[in-house]
Amino acid sequence: MKKKRVSVGIPAEDLKIGDYVAIVEPDNKPRAKIVMGRDEDGDPMIMQVSGDASNVQSGIPHKMLGISWPWAVFGILMPGGAVDGPVIRDLRKIICMRLEKGYVNAIKAFEKLDTDKTSEISIQKEEIINEKC
Repeated sequence: MKKKRVSVGIPAEDLKIGDYVAIVEPDNKPRAKIVMGRDEDGDPMIMQVSGDASNVQSGIPHKMLGISWPWAVFGILMPGGAVDGPVIRDLRKIICMRLEKGYVNAIKAFEKLDTDKTSEISIQKEEIINEKC
């Protein structure tokens, strides 16, 4: 049985302002290994830990805001459709994958509750609980 190889990423020259992409960092960084103990056979139990906390999580929609080779300015799509940023990345060190419109629209469809509404709801719940007691 032959497995098909899936092409990942789009060339930087094909990126357009307004595109929604997910950023993937190539996994070529060495990972730290930590010995967590020994199993019942006496073999070491090893856990691999990434020492870099600045890794971008795959799948988060980024909106392309500007390009000046080799750097690109992205904004992170927030639930409800707002764009937060800027995030500046080196295009030589990342891979961008174009996202489908349905994926982006699903994230835009989430409504984030306002903090005023949230506190108002919690006050109403407390009043109802106090009335019952």
